[in-house]
Amino acid sequence: MDFFPAPGAFGASDPLFILLAALALEAYAGDFVARLPWLPHPRGVMARAAADLERRLNRPQRGRNALIVRGAAVAVGLGIAALASGAGIELFTRHFQFAWILEVILLVPLIGQRATGRTAGRLSAALDTGRVADAREHARVLAGDVLDPQRLDKLDARGIAIAAIGGLAERYASAVVAPIFWYIILGLPGVFLQQGVRVVAAVVATGNRPGGGGYDPAREGDFAFAAVRLNTALEWIPDKIAGLLIILAAAFVPTMKPQTALRRLKKAPWWSIGALGGALNLPARRDRVLSPAGAPSGHEVGRALAIYTVACVLDVGLVALITVLYHGL
Repeated sequence: MDFFPAPGAFGASDPLFILLAALALEAYAGDFVARLPWLPHPRGVMARAAADLERRLNRPQRGRNALIVRGAAVAVGLGIAALASGAGIELFTRHFQFAWILEVILLVPLIGQRATGRTAGRLSAALDTGRVADAREHARVLAGDVLDPQRLDKLDARGIAIAAIGGLAERYASAVVAPIFWYIILGLPGVFLQQGVRVVAAVVATGNRPGGGGYDPAREGDFAFAAVRLNTALEWIPDKIAGLLIILAAAFVPTMKPQTALRRLKKAPWWSIGALGGALNLPARRDRVLSPAGAPSGHEVGRALAIYTVACVLDVGLVALITVLYHGL
């Protein structure tokens, strides 16, 4: 990240302060960009581009190798486009007074802490009051990136709770920690790259599975092969950080099991999911999902949300600490 000095009074362009401002605004107002019809949503732009290219290039009659190459071209091409767009915008916001406000506005919709928490809270309330259909719709939002809708439609209340807890952990890693991590490492281009690849992976993998909506990294389809692998690579380090933050957060929430969460990391393919399941003391399987044995209820989703909330506070605190250490305050 290029930490250059502020260009004048109130024109501060320090990236860490911009990130803190974006986190504070997102926590207060959520994704307000989605409520502004005249302002294109960054994820929406990438999703439309990915869907259009997938529709044009993902032809079943093509051979497996051809589909893999085409999918790789789409993933890499759109990733480079996202990276270049972020670099161009950052070049503008770093050299013009008050342009940093634009960067804050663009960062907010790429950080999903408030929206994720609100969805989990509504899902928990729906399960507690027996509104399974409503809970299923909230789970579709929360776990839609990793769960096939055909499978989701067959889940009972306990299955929905499992999906919700797994989805909450996954989204903490991919929609909260990952954008923060890549912004600190590469600035706005890094966030655009990570979130852009995440959107592309979800869109093209959706097109490869019956019913669409969600993907399994082991069965994502030939066209989505490269996008899913690239997305996994970009989220590998953030997932590890998210798992550690969840364990630390569990230590501040009564009745949680941070020791169990820590032990789960050794065999968990996804630290965030393993840590949250361990903190709740839920049985686990070796794959991405929690075990249906001793499956949780809406109350457990609420407990998971408590850990998530504390973890979000911790990641903001970590950014603030990095800011203080960097500036030597």
